[in-house]
Amino acid sequence: MAYLLDYIKSRWAPKGSVVTAGVPPEQRVEAVPVTRALVATHLNASTALPHDAATLDRLVTALSDPLFIQTGARALAQQLIGDGLVAEPEPLVRLLTVLTQEITRRMYIDAAPQRDGATGIRLLPVSATPDPAIQALCQANSHGLGAGVYPFDAVPDNPTPGQPCGFYIRVVVQE
Repeated sequence: MAYLLDYIKSRWAPKGSVVTAGVPPEQRVEAVPVTRALVATHLNASTALPHDAATLDRLVTALSDPLFIQTGARALAQQLIGDGLVAEPEPLVRLLTVLTQEITRRMYIDAAPQRDGATGIRLLPVSATPDPAIQALCQANSHGLGAGVYPFDAVPDNPTPGQPCGFYIRVVVQE
């Protein structure tokens, strides 16, 4: 779905220094960049789910399998509940959706430096009226690369744990 949106946006977006299409498949990372810290951060913000070590371990293990990206959050939630995870389906789907977005965003960032001429990542607000924290991140020029542009190793994390990120990212290339 995300790649289709990238394609649609690239057809109607103005041309410039921001790459509007996704990273080609041959340049994508091979491993899923999931960490206990990432999962714990978002799990702890999800008040309707258990916060025990066993739940955290099961989520990390499930999200470490690259197939979860293809099957989606709802199927993974059903699988986890079917395997004995005690959780309500909808809060678990919401958490897994956020984690899927975070992990795929990290994969995109990790693969981006391989792109010819890539210099950083630009943050763009999802909403026309973004949250002030998102707006500040999208307008900051703290690295001298331009408004909302960050080096690959300094791209900010989602500022709202447990919630979808309020910005999306694009690779910036030298012209």
